[in-house]
Amino acid sequence: MQAWQVQQDGEHILLDGTLDGLGVVRSLAQWVLDYPTDSTGADFPFDRPYLDLYDRCVRVRRAVDAFLRTPPEDKQVHRALARLARILEPVPSQVSFTAAARTLRRRAELFDELRTALRLYPSDNGVQEQTPGTREQEMQDIQAAVEQLTLSLKERRPRRGPAQDTRQAIDLILAHLDRHGDSLWGHAIALPAKAGGGVRLVSRTNNLLEGFNRALKQGERRRSGRKILSNVFEHLQPEAALARNLLCSDYVEILCGSLERLPQAFAGLDAERRRRLLTADQPPVLDSCSDTPSIDAASLPKADRRLVRSEAMGNWVLAAARS
Repeated sequence: MQAWQVQQDGEHILLDGTLDGLGVVRSLAQWVLDYPTDSTGADFPFDRPYLDLYDRCVRVRRAVDAFLRTPPEDKQVHRALARLARILEPVPSQVSFTAAARTLRRRAELFDELRTALRLYPSDNGVQEQTPGTREQEMQDIQAAVEQLTLSLKERRPRRGPAQDTRQAIDLILAHLDRHGDSLWGHAIALPAKAGGGVRLVSRTNNLLEGFNRALKQGERRRSGRKILSNVFEHLQPEAALARNLLCSDYVEILCGSLERLPQAFAGLDAERRRRLLTADQPPVLDSCSDTPSIDAASLPKADRRLVRSEAMGNWVLAAARS
């Protein structure tokens, strides 16, 4: 497949032979299903994975047309290619798909403008620690940027005509700014001398909480090896989140004095309960794990990932689609 991509010179004709021809069709289907690689990893709403899926479906459907112009001689390969075309056909041809994609793309551009003005970034990686004075200046800059965006949206808002969706999206943003505008750039609270003095900056987003939730999921994925954690988190004890507090030295000091005394502190948590169970007449009934089948993560084989995610593969699909 890799060697054949290099040999292609403006021609879009499938390889001879059932094995090689089906390999091309299989790679096209895998390239569509590998749409998460188009995301930045920042997750929704900074990434729109379903919009990436739509774009890949449209591109591969057009690429299949390039191969069908000169149909493969092998009947099995031709049937597989025609079947892939039928599967993808509703995406570019049905009005519901194209209208939803157009609406999502237009709204995403508007809300990206809002996030840029608010300086809401998906990650703080690489951002240097700021002093309180710098943070206060940043809040003032954010307030000025939001006010400028508000004036711009009011000027761009279509008053009549077919642009109803754009009008509704702008109205939604303006209503949000009017309702929460005073708190979108944070609060600078001056503390009295008896409380230590200085200025405290209150967080203006729930990014810290969302980041904690994401780190909790990443840790569980490393522990269990599972990709889908819906069932795991449904049965996870709420106290599991408190375990991350043990990473804070001051928390450990308050809890038990030092890490060396941590086993004793944990041993004393349920000592009374264990004592009652051991002295009871009936044997203790322990909570048994449910017989829920394990959830296996599905992903492309490693060799296929190297091929499908290569730059040559993307350029090859794009060239066939544009032909």
